[in-house]
Amino acid sequence: MNRLINNCLLEVPTETETENGRCVKMHDLVRDMALHITCGTPRFLVKAGMRLTEPPDLQEWRKGLEKVSLMENWGLQLPYPLEISPPKCPMLTTLLFSGCNIQSIPEGFFKHMHGLKILDLSANPIKNLPDSIANLKNLTALLLRHCRSLEKVPSLSKLKVLKELNLEATSIKEIPCGMENLLKLKYLNLNGIGDLHEIPDRALSKLSCLQDLIVGETLISGEDVGGLKKLEILKGRFYELHNLNAYVQALHGREEPFEYIIRVGERGWVEQINTRKYIELCGCNIYTNQIILPHVEELYIKECNLNCSEGYPLFSRFILISLSTFSSLKFLDIYNCKSMKKLFSPNCLPLNLQELSVSECNKLEEIIAIELGWNQSGKATMEFHLPQLRLFSLGNLPKLKSICSANGVIVCDSLEIIEVRNCPKLKRMPLNLSQLDNIRLQPSGPLSPLIWIKLEEWWESVEWDQPNVKCILEPLLRSCW
Repeated sequence: MNRLINNCLLEVPTETETENGRCVKMHDLVRDMALHITCGTPRFLVKAGMRLTEPPDLQEWRKGLEKVSLMENWGLQLPYPLEISPPKCPMLTTLLFSGCNIQSIPEGFFKHMHGLKILDLSANPIKNLPDSIANLKNLTALLLRHCRSLEKVPSLSKLKVLKELNLEATSIKEIPCGMENLLKLKYLNLNGIGDLHEIPDRALSKLSCLQDLIVGETLISGEDVGGLKKLEILKGRFYELHNLNAYVQALHGREEPFEYIIRVGERGWVEQINTRKYIELCGCNIYTNQIILPHVEELYIKECNLNCSEGYPLFSRFILISLSTFSSLKFLDIYNCKSMKKLFSPNCLPLNLQELSVSECNKLEEIIAIELGWNQSGKATMEFHLPQLRLFSLGNLPKLKSICSANGVIVCDSLEIIEVRNCPKLKRMPLNLSQLDNIRLQPSGPLSPLIWIKLEEWWESVEWDQPNVKCILEPLLRSCW
C-alpha cells in the first residue's frame, strides 16, 4: 500500500486520518484509467454510485466477467422478468451490491455463479436471502453488515471454504445453521444483534482457524473462546467472572490476542475506549477468590460489590496471567463500588497509569492502603512514583480520608488535571508536582496542571505537602463554587 501511495496510485485524505488508522482512496483519473485498460477484454463490470434503479442488461453480464460492482446505487432493484433467465457468469468471483436499497433477490439469481468467492450485500433492507446462497461452495466472504431487516440466513453447512462472515447489525435471532462446519472461518462478526442474547456452548469450539471474533454484547463461553488458539481480536461479553478466569487461564503459555474488548456481567457501556486491551466489570460480585486478568491496558469497574470482610484493597483481588505487576495498565475508571474501602496496596500500584478516576464509592477510605509489615527500606518518606499520570479524578467519595499514608507522597510530574468533587474528609493532598518548580522559576514556562474543585471550603482547608503549591495553582483553578 505504501508503494501505491508513494507512486500516487492511492491517496491519503488528510481529513480522515486518525490515531488508530488511516483511509486511502484512488484518484478518479487513476480509476478511469484502470477501467479503460480492462475494457478491451472486459472482465469487470463497474457501475458503482451511478444512481441505477434497474440492474444492467443481461448482455452486459458476460460469461467472462470476474468482478462486478454495483454498490451505492440507492434504489436498485434486482427482480428480473420471470421469462428471462438469471445472469450466467461462471467465472464471476466478486459481486458487490452494498448500499443499494435491495429489498429482495430472486431465488435463482445465483444459479449460474458457482465460482463466486466474495458476496457483499451489506446495508440493504433485505428481509430474506435466497436459499441458493447455500450452494455457493466456493464462497470465502459473505458480507451482510447492516442488513437490519434480515432475520434469517440460509444454512451455511456447504460453505466449507468460507473465511469471513459479517452479520453485524442484522436482526437474526439465532446463529446460522451449519456454522459449526465453517472450519476455515477466520472472521466472525455478530456485533449489534439485539435478539441474539448468547452463543450456545460448543458452537464456537470447532472454529479453530478463527482470528477475529466480534460479538459485542452477545454472551460467550470463556471455555469455548479459550480454545480458539489463533484468536487475534476478541470483542464480546462473559456472563460471570468465572468465565473470564476460564478464558484467561486457557491463554497460559501462548500469546494473547493483540486486541480485545471484554465485558463481564451486566451491560455498562462507556463512551470512549482508549486502548486495544480493555476489560469492563459491571455489576459483578468480587469475592475473596482472585480474579485472573490478562495484560490489560484499560480497566473499567462499575457497580461491583467487593465481598471481602477483611477489608483488603480491591486490587489485591486481581492477579495477572504472567506479570507480577500491573505495568500495562494505563486507564483505570472505578464507579459506584459501594462496599470498597481500599483501592491499592503498595505492591499492586499500576506504575504506568495515565488516568485514574474514582467516583461514587461511598465507603472508600484510602486510595493507597499501607499494609502491616510493608516498608520501603527504612525511608522516612515513602514515595510512590506515577511518572505518566496525566489525570487524577476523585468524585463524591464521602468517607475518603487519605490518598496515601501520613508519611507517603505520590510523585507525578506529568499530571495535567486534578479533579476533586465532594470529598469532605480528605484533608491532605500528598502530590509531588515537580513540574511546578519550573513554573516557579520560569513564569512563562510549560503549563501547570488544571485544578477542578467543587467546594471552596475544601480548597481553603486542604493541606498540600509541596510548599506554596496553592499560590502556584490558584490562578489555574476551575471550580463550581
